[in-house]
Amino acid sequence: MAKKKTGISLSELRDLNVFDWIPGGRLDLLGRSMTELQVRKGEVIYRPGDPAEDLFCILEGEVGLSLSGRQGRFLRLALLARGEFFGVSALVPGQRRVSQAMALRESRVAQIQARTFVTKVCGLSWEIFSRLTEVTLKPLLLVSLRRALFLVERLSDRVALALWEYAGHPEARRRKGVLPSTLTHEELSAVVGASRPRVSLALRELEGRGFFVRKEGRIQVQERALHAYLEREYEFLL
Repeated sequence: MAKKKTGISLSELRDLNVFDWIPGGRLDLLGRSMTELQVRKGEVIYRPGDPAEDLFCILEGEVGLSLSGRQGRFLRLALLARGEFFGVSALVPGQRRVSQAMALRESRVAQIQARTFVTKVCGLSWEIFSRLTEVTLKPLLLVSLRRALFLVERLSDRVALALWEYAGHPEARRRKGVLPSTLTHEELSAVVGASRPRVSLALRELEGRGFFVRKEGRIQVQERALHAYLEREYEFLL
């Protein structure tokens, strides 16, 4: 269990340089609003499924972010050191953690509620800021996480996630799930990082499971069926 201490000194925050854009008065407010976590090597700071409400900054030590697939595969997303932020999904309201953050050696980590950071330190409206991140940052985060999962999940699931992503595009929505003609087998191969023959086999499997049909030579995603499957396996990515 991490030891906690309220407040980070102004001098320590200044030494990090990462906060040099914050005026002195607000930097002092930031320090007083933060909690210092003292974490041991191997201690988990957050796990997949935890509510994403706080931002973190490393004061000392190292933290690893990792993603694990359903088949036990393990992927290191990032190795972070002093002065680096993590937990930025907290800037999008209602999100849950999808990765694991773990101290790789004894570390000191500053923690602050994302809402407090945005409103009190940055002086922004949380309502306006959260709407902005909802339409800008959230799609980018989801695409990045889906691509990361491509390294640890089986091919058919990677293709299913790609189909769902394309089904959310404006043209596909207007055409009731019919994907753009540019989404060829070659394009899907490039997206999921697999050969065209393997992608064709995966598509055959997904079609057999009722996740899409062919309409005039194009893929029409059966959104209800595909969503029901992905919701069970990858709810955090929908």
